[in-house]
Amino acid sequence: MFRTVFRTAVVATATLAASVAGAELLTNPDFEDTGGGIGEGWGSFGNADFNDFFGGNGHASLFMDNPGNFGGVFQSVGGAVPGATYTFTLEDVRIEDNAAADLRFGLEYYLADDSTKIGEDIVPVPLSPTGDGLVFSMMGTAPASTAIVRPIILFDNVTSTANGQENAFVFSTSLVPEPATAALAGLGGLLVLRRRPDACV
Repeated sequence: MFRTVFRTAVVATATLAASVAGAELLTNPDFEDTGGGIGEGWGSFGNADFNDFFGGNGHASLFMDNPGNFGGVFQSVGGAVPGATYTFTLEDVRIEDNAAADLRFGLEYYLADDSTKIGEDIVPVPLSPTGDGLVFSMMGTAPASTAIVRPIILFDNVTSTANGQENAFVFSTSLVPEPATAALAGLGGLLVLRRRPDACV
């Protein structure tokens, strides 16, 4: 039986409609302990959790190293604007050499009840290259009636039989509204991969 962990994510009180383009919308984007535990403001499920075992830096741990493992981390951000475009970025990711799970990230869109999902823009995270300091970014546009945007990072390991370390760790994230969302309406699934210039390999 797989361990399942679910922590309720905090719904941000700030209204996205009043946000300035480029302003950070996430609570605790770096998964730190700000007084309520590591990963405060985020939720987790399945074989995912929040830790600080890399030099005391808070991060989301995605334990992908056993066949059948699954899970993810997410945060619900209220006050979403239907038709607005948002960019979700994984700013500092470590992927271990043998990673072979179906790792992906993106945005889910919910009604105000935070339980009725009305759409999603989810894209795969390439497992190559591996290493530290990887950066992934995507954009998604909230459909009509969206009240909550939920950035999510999730995985499923259905068939991998690789030996050794297969996990992924996310140290920093960002969610920002984009300017000129009318021009970008309908754009979803744009993925950008780059390595941080200060990354240690």
